[in-house]
Amino acid sequence: MAIMAGLLVTIIGSSMIIAREGAGVFGSSANNDLNDIRTREHEAYSQVKDWIKVLNQKGEEEEELDEDACVVQRWGSEPRPCDKNQYPNLTQSGDMVMTLFVAKEGDNLFTESQIKQLKAVEDGILKHEEFNDYCLRWDKTGYDTSCSPPLSPLSLFYADFGGSGSMAEVFDDVDAIDGTVDGVLAAFETPGMNAELASIQGSYTTMMMGFMAGANSSCGLGGVGSPMAFYMPGTQACLMQQTMASLTVASTTKLVYEAMFPLVAAMRNPRGEALQDIDKTLLLAAYMKTIGFYAPYVDYYFDSGFSVSNPVSKHSRGIISFGMPLPGYKNSDENRTEQRDKFSAWFREEFNDFLQETQKSGDVDALFFATPLVRDEFLAILLSDAMKVAVSLGLVFAWIWLQTNSVVVAIAGIAEIVLSIPLAFFFYYTIFGFKYFDGLNVMTIFIVAAIGADDIFVFMDQYKMSSYRPEICVDLKTRMNWVYARASWAMFITSATTCAAFICTAASPLPQIQSFGIFSAFVIAADYILVVTWFPAVLCVYHNYLEQRPCCPCCCCGAGTDSGACKFGWRMQELWPCTREHQTSTEIVGARGPGEEPQKRMLEKAISGPFAKFLGSRYGAPGTLAAFFVLLIPAAVLASQIQPLTRSEESLPADHPFQRLWTLSGEEFGSSAQTTNTPVHLVWGVGPIDNDGINILRQGGEAKGALVWDDTFQFDEAAQQHIWNVCEEVRKMEAPNLENFLSRDKDSPESYGEVKCPLDDWKAWLERVGGPGFPLPLAQLKDEMTAFMNSNTTNAYGQDVPLKDVIALGYDQDTNAVRSIIVTVTSQLQSRASHSSEKLSKAYNAFEDWISELNDESGRLGAPTTANKVFQVSDGDFNGPNWVWMHTQGLFRESAITGACVGTVLAFIVILCATQQIIIACSAFITIASILVTVIAMMKIANYELGSTTSICITILAGLSVDYVVHLAHAYNDSEADGRAEKFQEAFDVIGVSVLSGMITSLLASLVLLMCQLQFFAIFGFFMIFTVTWAWLWGNMFFMCLMRLCGPDKSMPWYLQVPYSVLPPAPKCCQSTPVKVEDEVAEAKEEVVIDRVNAPSPDPVEGQPLEVPRSPGSLPAHS
Repeated sequence: MAIMAGLLVTIIGSSMIIAREGAGVFGSSANNDLNDIRTREHEAYSQVKDWIKVLNQKGEEEEELDEDACVVQRWGSEPRPCDKNQYPNLTQSGDMVMTLFVAKEGDNLFTESQIKQLKAVEDGILKHEEFNDYCLRWDKTGYDTSCSPPLSPLSLFYADFGGSGSMAEVFDDVDAIDGTVDGVLAAFETPGMNAELASIQGSYTTMMMGFMAGANSSCGLGGVGSPMAFYMPGTQACLMQQTMASLTVASTTKLVYEAMFPLVAAMRNPRGEALQDIDKTLLLAAYMKTIGFYAPYVDYYFDSGFSVSNPVSKHSRGIISFGMPLPGYKNSDENRTEQRDKFSAWFREEFNDFLQETQKSGDVDALFFATPLVRDEFLAILLSDAMKVAVSLGLVFAWIWLQTNSVVVAIAGIAEIVLSIPLAFFFYYTIFGFKYFDGLNVMTIFIVAAIGADDIFVFMDQYKMSSYRPEICVDLKTRMNWVYARASWAMFITSATTCAAFICTAASPLPQIQSFGIFSAFVIAADYILVVTWFPAVLCVYHNYLEQRPCCPCCCCGAGTDSGACKFGWRMQELWPCTREHQTSTEIVGARGPGEEPQKRMLEKAISGPFAKFLGSRYGAPGTLAAFFVLLIPAAVLASQIQPLTRSEESLPADHPFQRLWTLSGEEFGSSAQTTNTPVHLVWGVGPIDNDGINILRQGGEAKGALVWDDTFQFDEAAQQHIWNVCEEVRKMEAPNLENFLSRDKDSPESYGEVKCPLDDWKAWLERVGGPGFPLPLAQLKDEMTAFMNSNTTNAYGQDVPLKDVIALGYDQDTNAVRSIIVTVTSQLQSRASHSSEKLSKAYNAFEDWISELNDESGRLGAPTTANKVFQVSDGDFNGPNWVWMHTQGLFRESAITGACVGTVLAFIVILCATQQIIIACSAFITIASILVTVIAMMKIANYELGSTTSICITILAGLSVDYVVHLAHAYNDSEADGRAEKFQEAFDVIGVSVLSGMITSLLASLVLLMCQLQFFAIFGFFMIFTVTWAWLWGNMFFMCLMRLCGPDKSMPWYLQVPYSVLPPAPKCCQSTPVKVEDEVAEAKEEVVIDRVNAPSPDPVEGQPLEVPRSPGSLPAHS
């Protein structure tokens, strides 16, 4: 009752914590090293971004906090308030369908038949009768309701020139520029062409915008421009001639621009039905990729092997976009879920079957990532994997049931395993005050299932072995004392060793790993507490009331308890007994006569019989050791070849369509301006965050460091000019190497670099009519900045919005100072993707070199002392900020190696303290290290690399590897036999079957995980399987053979038995040796005699003889 009360208190306490905290009890996957400069800089950016919002809203009336206010939460980004503006229908980005096509045969996807197949696939969506009701509209003002053209390679192959040209004509015109028509477009090799093309496009765009706004122009009707006149025949050509006449650029550049102009215009229009010349289209696209100005038109469609010398591509991809808000809603945030559900229901009904059929037909392998169907797909995956996890635990239950022959004991065992989680959580969170609880910690259920089941088998096997010794089964107290003394110490040593191995992960700088290791140690400790309290209590109840009770088939059929029906191992007689009278197993054993020894179970016979005899034989032990030493050589070679992650980690099986699309998109294609790439932010005004005194593990994931302002930053004339020069450098993309890591703006007519620069608005404000001009002296800042921040700006939808709500410039009205400025550029790292450490490192180093140049006072832009401390941070997605994740991947690898090594050393220390035998401890150390090497070799064979998941698994590898070795070491050392052979045999007799049962339980639980689609579970199952398998093989065969040949016994010299031989004997109260059986038996017999002497004589029943008390060995059955 006391045990149940204690468990109830902890469960109620844990439930109250979860009820109070809700989902907040779980950490936010804090994979950040708080001391790393990248983490500190990104945290500074996050905080200063919030500060800018606060500074810009200062002085306004604060809105009352509405707990039910609309908030939008997207994966990988911070929550934001819902938009309250109204936008034209379908002009905001909504769902999309990403397509990726792969040639099933050969390396060239773009043959005539396969191009037509691609068109048939896309037309199945684009020509649907209701597509226009859901497509994304290109005109944000809503005036033109036509759909945005899909991002597709077919825009090249089916370009519509309006009957006045073709792809072949464009190719020939460009080919003829150099004076020879030879199929080589030498004009694209003209030096400086990229900048001159951008200059032409910029001038043309300026002239075009003026023309459409009604400026005077000889190309317009009556000498005046207008939108209607712009689309009249000849108008655009006239504007082009005027643009060319006003510029001084190389004649070759002008000719290339004029020749390519029809193609660029055609690609922006809806595609036609006539297939263009395939060979010339491919070669022209290959040349366009070499020019930064034209590359954004084609680089998204072709894989990284596509080039002028190899104008073929095995892969291609595209995007079909849908819009929001739907009719009846004012924006995409209004009733967002309702809108998504409506669209998803329509899309699922109209296209789900079509997409499924398309994947299986034709010569092209068509892959789709349809965001309307993603939620359903992932919910199905999560549900399926959750069911498999439940099956995994069910198999553990079934094996415990099979081995113990009792459903009640199996239920108690599973309850012990499950209850160890809330018990550990109560102590972890409440008693010890660890407030960060990572979601990864749920995986401890599989660890405790393996170790907890092993402890159950140890206890139950000792209980069963006691039935082989009638002298112990005098009464339940004597029997349980013997069982408890033998089992509890063995389980304590293994639990202590495993806990020590897990606790060593606290040395990792990552809170995620720290939390997982420490909580795992708490769970193992909680399981040990339950297995020495809860489980023996249940076992006593089981012994007294259920163990030998006849089952209904036996009673009803009159078969008796020895019948085959009642000996059937899966019987459940304890759940529906038909009689209350029974004899306990202890009484049955005590009454057993000579020669009535019970039969050992099959597994016991196999382990302690042929298996142990072979390993302990003259040639078995040395031969086995030699085989394992030979095995260790290739394992060590393979383990040494394991390498850091060279590709993005996979979340789903490699053959899953989603995963194939993600993998091919990331590995087979280069960067493109058409993809949604990751923003990088340049921050002035603050320094890296101060994290002194911050402990995520103790304070929780919401703990924040202190923002450090840069006192040298001033928004003076030099700083204004310098920051604007940085923005111009990104726009023009003329500085060396910028093309290698910055992305161009796909919506810019000039193909400028993509940049969001607060100084653009500031400069335009100062250069307004009557303005003071740019840059502004610091002394005049107050009046201009206040008016500037209170002005409006126009968004992409033509709406006026307050500038201070959108500008990344923090102005403090109290101190009349600009405290911080954030300029955002775009990298070439694709968003919504996972990148390898190598790829991230290359991009990070490029940005850091650029930042060093920007901060250099004698550098290209000459940074002033008031603005020379800018730093850069990258956004991220699934794994957090890119630069932080890059560093974290390295820490995962370091933590894996450190955790495994430290765990092995700690296991050595614990084993040495427990056994006090240096030979046993050293042998165990070698065995555990060999297990680590072998499992890592298996990882190499399976083609795994050191990513986050595999590194986490290696971190806990030592904790899982020590269990079997420690059990065997303790059993050998605890044996009272004199020689090695006898101690060797007794170890297998005592613990061999328990270790085997524990291994089988772990295998059964892990095999199901291999079938999970979420790769974290599958990889974890792989590690569990090979860890427990190799731990069992190395422990039972290698370690025990070492004990057979050189283990300590009474004949070993004292200097080989240190520290046992040099330490004084432990006090009697602290000795772990169980009380002598003879003493227990004598005490029990004495109690029986006293009870019978003092017992009152029963009154005789009429007609029945007076019963004479019997000996303890022949007690009658009782109710």
